[in-house]
Amino acid sequence: MKRYLQELRYLLPTLYFNFHYLPFRQALRLPIVLYRPHLISCKGKVRLEPSDGRIRHGMVRLGFRHAMIYANNGISWENNGGTVIFRGRCVIGNDAYLSTGAEATVDFGDDFANSAAMKLVSLSSIRFGRNVRVGWHCLFLDSNMHPLYDLEREVPLPASGPIVIGDSNWFGADCRVLHSTVTPGRCIFAIGTTVTHGSKLRAYCAMGGSPVRVLRENVLRSDQ
Repeated sequence: MKRYLQELRYLLPTLYFNFHYLPFRQALRLPIVLYRPHLISCKGKVRLEPSDGRIRHGMVRLGFRHAMIYANNGISWENNGGTVIFRGRCVIGNDAYLSTGAEATVDFGDDFANSAAMKLVSLSSIRFGRNVRVGWHCLFLDSNMHPLYDLEREVPLPASGPIVIGDSNWFGADCRVLHSTVTPGRCIFAIGTTVTHGSKLRAYCAMGGSPVRVLRENVLRSDQ
């Protein structure tokens, strides 16, 4: 009952969001449910592409409170013209911020879950595989916003690049994933890890630190 009362409280922005972004027949089912949304910019596109082809009510839930230590202020949505794709179930918790640039693509694989306070900023591309778990206050940023210049070679250094997250990755609290990062499937990242282009990453390992190092081999998330 509590869940439905929460949904009803923000029914109007949920209705607006679904009918603004989705085809009419999909929008009727209200597959995307918002809680305390801050709709900063609603340009661009949103697509639902579940692997089984079924569009279900509430398959995407954005802003609902899952972690009490973060503010119960829902989700901030800023789409400046890019494309956001949901490939199935997706849960993003309270105090989250999603920002998509004019030419960016953000792709959430099936069964994506964030407990709270995820900050995602994409000017290029961020793609998550299936069954990804993201803990408190993690940052995904595919541009460093402030490019550097190599004085010796007299060339600008790369300032952005796609992020590709493999299936069944697990990010502990306060992880930071920066531009041009590609992770294999079944990685575990400890609290406070910074993952960058060139990090030496291995499947079935718990990794942590900055630079990243292997903390433990041959491990798997216990709910798999």
